[in-house]
Amino acid sequence: MASRTHGLVQVEEKNREGTEEEKKDGEDANRAFPFYMLLRYADTLDWTLMALGTLGSIVHGMAQPVGYLLLGKALNAFGDNINDIDGMVKALEKVIPFVWYMAFAPFPAGVLEIGCWMYASERQMARLRLAFLRAMLSQEIGAFDTDITSGKIISGMSYHMSIIQDAIGEKLGHFLSSFATFFSGILIAAICCWEVSLLTFVVAPTILVIGATYTRKMIAISATKMLYISEATSMVEQTISQVKTVFAFVGENSAIKSFSECLDKQFSLSKGEALIKGVGTGMFQTVTFCAWALIIWIGAVAVTSRKAKGGDVIAAVMSILFGSVSLTFAAPDIQIFNQAKAAGYEVFKVIQRKPTISYDSKGKEVEKISGDIDIRHVYFAYPSRPEKSILQGFSLSIPAGKTVALVGSSGCGKSTVICLVQRFYDPLKGEIFIDDHNIKDLDLKFLRKNIGAVSQEPSLFSGTIKDNIKLGYMDASDQQIHDAATMANAHTFISQLPNQYSTEVGQRGVQLSGGQKQRIAIARAILKNPPILLLDEATSALDSESEKLVQDALERAMQGRTVVLIAHRMSTIVNADIIAVVENGQVTETGTHSSLLDSSNFYNNLFSIQNIGQIRDSRTTETTEESATPDKQFSTLDIELKEETRELDGHRTESLEQVELQRRENTSMFFRIWFGLRKRELANVATGSIAAAFAGVSKPFFGFFIITVGVAYYQKDAKQLVGKYSIIFALIGLLALFMHTLQHYFYGVVGEKAMANLRKALYSGILRNEVGWFEKPENNVGSLTSRVINDTSIVKTIISDRMSVIVQCISSILIATVVSMVVNWRMALVAWAVMPCHFIGGLIQAKSAKGFASDSAATHREVVALASESAANIQNIASFCHEEHILRKARISLEKPMKRSMKESIKYGIIQGFSLCLWNIAHAVALWYTTILVDRKQASFENGIRAYQIFSLTVPSITELWTLIPSVISAINLLTPVFETLDRRTEIEPEKPEGLQLERIKGKIEFQNVKFNYPLRPEVIVLNNFSLQIEPGTKVAIVGPSGAGKSSVLAILLMFYVPLEGRVLIDDNNIKEYNLKMLRKQIGLVQQEPLLFSSSIRNNICYGTEQASETEIMEVSRQANIHEFISNLPDGYDTVVGEKGCQLSGGQKQRIAIARTLLKKPAILLMDEATSALDGESERIIVKALESLNQKGNDGLVSRITRITVAHRLSTIISSDLIVVMDRGEIVESGSHSTLISISEGVYSRLCNLQNAMEM
Repeated sequence: MASRTHGLVQVEEKNREGTEEEKKDGEDANRAFPFYMLLRYADTLDWTLMALGTLGSIVHGMAQPVGYLLLGKALNAFGDNINDIDGMVKALEKVIPFVWYMAFAPFPAGVLEIGCWMYASERQMARLRLAFLRAMLSQEIGAFDTDITSGKIISGMSYHMSIIQDAIGEKLGHFLSSFATFFSGILIAAICCWEVSLLTFVVAPTILVIGATYTRKMIAISATKMLYISEATSMVEQTISQVKTVFAFVGENSAIKSFSECLDKQFSLSKGEALIKGVGTGMFQTVTFCAWALIIWIGAVAVTSRKAKGGDVIAAVMSILFGSVSLTFAAPDIQIFNQAKAAGYEVFKVIQRKPTISYDSKGKEVEKISGDIDIRHVYFAYPSRPEKSILQGFSLSIPAGKTVALVGSSGCGKSTVICLVQRFYDPLKGEIFIDDHNIKDLDLKFLRKNIGAVSQEPSLFSGTIKDNIKLGYMDASDQQIHDAATMANAHTFISQLPNQYSTEVGQRGVQLSGGQKQRIAIARAILKNPPILLLDEATSALDSESEKLVQDALERAMQGRTVVLIAHRMSTIVNADIIAVVENGQVTETGTHSSLLDSSNFYNNLFSIQNIGQIRDSRTTETTEESATPDKQFSTLDIELKEETRELDGHRTESLEQVELQRRENTSMFFRIWFGLRKRELANVATGSIAAAFAGVSKPFFGFFIITVGVAYYQKDAKQLVGKYSIIFALIGLLALFMHTLQHYFYGVVGEKAMANLRKALYSGILRNEVGWFEKPENNVGSLTSRVINDTSIVKTIISDRMSVIVQCISSILIATVVSMVVNWRMALVAWAVMPCHFIGGLIQAKSAKGFASDSAATHREVVALASESAANIQNIASFCHEEHILRKARISLEKPMKRSMKESIKYGIIQGFSLCLWNIAHAVALWYTTILVDRKQASFENGIRAYQIFSLTVPSITELWTLIPSVISAINLLTPVFETLDRRTEIEPEKPEGLQLERIKGKIEFQNVKFNYPLRPEVIVLNNFSLQIEPGTKVAIVGPSGAGKSSVLAILLMFYVPLEGRVLIDDNNIKEYNLKMLRKQIGLVQQEPLLFSSSIRNNICYGTEQASETEIMEVSRQANIHEFISNLPDGYDTVVGEKGCQLSGGQKQRIAIARTLLKKPAILLMDEATSALDGESERIIVKALESLNQKGNDGLVSRITRITVAHRLSTIISSDLIVVMDRGEIVESGSHSTLISISEGVYSRLCNLQNAMEM
């Protein structure tokens, strides 16, 4: 049985060995990737900002050890006056002013640290994003066939960039602050007690060894995770970008299954990551506490030897302690740096990749190009399939100003020649000359500016119609644009649009039909006014009227130009000056139309198949723009119908939506983060929380005992007492190892599970939405892919990296509160009195973080969408040398976050400085009040300072808590669109349990007074009172001019949209009553623009069919005339077709798409320009195969197939039982071919005569 796995999973299975090698190479390269390379795009101002930020970080880091130096002075004041309370108070009062000075010092430091690092990172990332985009745009086209996929581009611009910005911004500042604390602590320890400071040389190497081991493990895991993330990203991007095909073939479950398998691999990897993180963090704590045990005992030896005072030893111990603990705070930063290095490796691999064909290799420019083209003995194979030769000694000479037509079967290499002339690829052997200049010697940009191209599959860019036409000539005036549009027969339909030339075309032109897009593409090429014009099926998407007008326009535009023309329609090539017959990658014959009819059997057969000149073989009315790109056309309908349906159903659903909204508002977003967790995972959370709570014991414990140790230094049996406390310290260190391991492992596993659950649910939820939802600007491919992959990763960050630490911090605070109350309740109350300082600062910081993060993420999605669109349209960009324009758009989209970043970084820095100031004020107040208590004899210095010190050492927990809370709030805010998407109720339910689920429908179809129009263009009626009845097993053809509504009929029948009025019945049941997935399984669709998935040919043919044998696969391949081609490939049916089928020609992709539909064995078959990309021979074979389908399966419940065809060529519809002629959304004529052709003044007859005249 054929495998049903979808998408990239097959690719990985197919290339498992290569993938494993790539992972290994990625790990090795990542180890060598230096962190400083991430700062490569910093300019002088950035370095200045980073220097100031470093200064702020250092001052911030030094403040804490200096504070403990002052604590040591206070302890000395106690020890020197242990029996003189008044002297003790006076000595303490001398220390207090310095403590107040230190309270205000961190303010400017906080401003510099946060403000400078944040703004500098935003500035650098803007340049890095542009450099990444520029590098991507500068690659040769072959790179997109092999190395650079859309998934890599999207993950590079979103996920990778986000990690790098985090690393070189606040995380780097925090890291420097932590190390400043460490080194300044060592310095102060050396000043206070050099014997104690020497122990740092024992402690530090141990910590470094643990850190190095930890880092090495995390780097390896990060590199592997990056590959999995890129794989998942490509999978999501591929499915969403081809969502109409997925829906039509009911591939949602297959896509979700493949995505789930990918996430399962990530989950297995993340379990190891969580364990390593827990053990690594725990070992830091263990080494730290064991070191402190040794240090305080050595301190006791120094004190008893009269080499140091007790306060000096405590200052040294506390400075080293705080410095070492700061290393543990830096551990998460190191993890981010590791991830950033892995992300940087992927990003810089693209940036540093040297394209084999580049604008940088400056060539010569000649004064004028005449247009002589000489192709000499060219051999070529695509980089992705080097073993399959496409051109084998291709030679052809094209005189300037002549029109040369290339004819041949699909896949013979015709389109490849056009790619080589534009130098998208370089030949393996042979040379191409233009005006006797080797094109490799010509300047690449100069070459492409002198060549105009119109491809078979038109693609437009987001923006207005005017912007898209101006691609041909960016300095064109409005009049020149109008003239070009008029020549391409586009001005009329553009003028009828509400915004005319300012109409937005949508992402990839989804707001326009295929014919409209094609005419804009032709206008674009005409405006370019090149001496060489390349037309690859340039009129394939036009109806007969439009084709005649455009053909006339093209003929005028071709005057005086060299034209290379590819067409399967003989009518478009009969007037060519030279016709070259291409077979097996070689030119076998050349001549004029008349000479080849006499001398070439191949050409004569091709001509005979199409039977030009006879009405019965004429290709009648074209599919028009609407049917031209069924996939994209459906997209337009989706948007508009969805919105109109929403308006019509508004009153009915309003109350339900309000109830649902109220329910969501009453449900805390926080609890929704723990998505889909079972009892087992919740038990793991409880275990991790208990471990985190125990891990939180360490700080208040140390605060209590360190002062006890300081006092013990002044006791007679100091060594014995301190020795006992040292043992307790070591035991606490071992407990920390165990607890940190449990904490990070369980929270890490639960976080990964919650993230995976949310990703699966979100992906499933997205694929439940109606097609129109996908066409909204905010739901473009890049944004949705980022939402599934990037935004959901916030859940893991919150649970794994934030919540466990928050629990630990809360535990520390609670324990510190209880112990301090026991020690001295007055001091404890004062400590609580100053606690609002910390929380007020934290709440203000949270508000700032929330606003900044959400705006930044939303703005950068525009760049992601631009990059995704550019990757998809890379050939058009290269052809029109449009790279700089794309980069200008990217720069503009990055201006807003840049300006916002400057304001927010200043604001955020001030708030950070103010918060740090409040934190130190609390310390000063506490020490001041301790002095008062001692003076009033309401507490001993030991208990007062001990109660204070418990809170002092717990302050990092408080600080971390009010740093984490804003980040969690900000992250939750970013998750709001995710949960909104998840909660959205689709307007077309794909799988109603109560819906009709017939095993086999008969195929009777009836449209009853259907009315439909696009909400974005409500003044244009697409279908108006449309009524049509189709009996089971009949063959119906729909023809008509552009905009008649033909493709809308097919789209509504597939329930991509719901009519505004009227009903659509299948087997006398309203289609709304059916289970939609069951219904779509019995409807086959073949579109003009074939869409394949990046997997093997076998899996593409099997897509949408639950079970298929090898025999069935080969049988439908023979019927689609593709079996022989597949069999000749080195890997046969296991050949990978590349991203979106880029490794195959248009005709080959179309035949695979037809085979896919034939294997489905549908009861209703919808053919929307199904054979437009095929040569005459392939079309004849496939039409014959489709005819034979109606003769099969008359036994049992299986009936003849009901077939609805929208086509250009009469050969595909002439034998139809019923031909329906549409105009302006209404049926104007219907009947058989013979009946309609007899109506001399009829629309059908006029269209036939028009096309027949074109072919004569």
